[in-house]
Amino acid sequence: MGCLGSGGPGANYGDGMDDNHIGNPASKVVSDLKEGIVGAVEKAGDLPGKARTTAAEAGNTIRDVAIETGNKVSDVATETRKQGMKAGDYLSQSTAEQPLLALLLAAAVGYGIAYLVHRR
Repeated sequence: MGCLGSGGPGANYGDGMDDNHIGNPASKVVSDLKEGIVGAVEKAGDLPGKARTTAAEAGNTIRDVAIETGNKVSDVATETRKQGMKAGDYLSQSTAEQPLLALLLAAAVGYGIAYLVHRR
């Protein structure tokens, strides 16, 4: 009378393993999954702060480079102005010393410009 499959409700079929044998690995997987989700949420929560910090650092670097570039451009502009003034002074002095040469040079430059314009 002890036939397999003839047990009533709640009868234990199988190889005699209890529910804890399957339950422990499953609860371990669930626990690991929860830990992974918590870690991911914490890392994701940190991203806006890190992005803000990185953007601020980039902004500061760009500002510093712009200031340095502005200073260099200002120095170059000052040096160019000085050289232009020296060239103007030299030209004025040369024109005063040799007016005929200055007139011939001006005529040659004018002729060259007229030739280029007329050629178009």
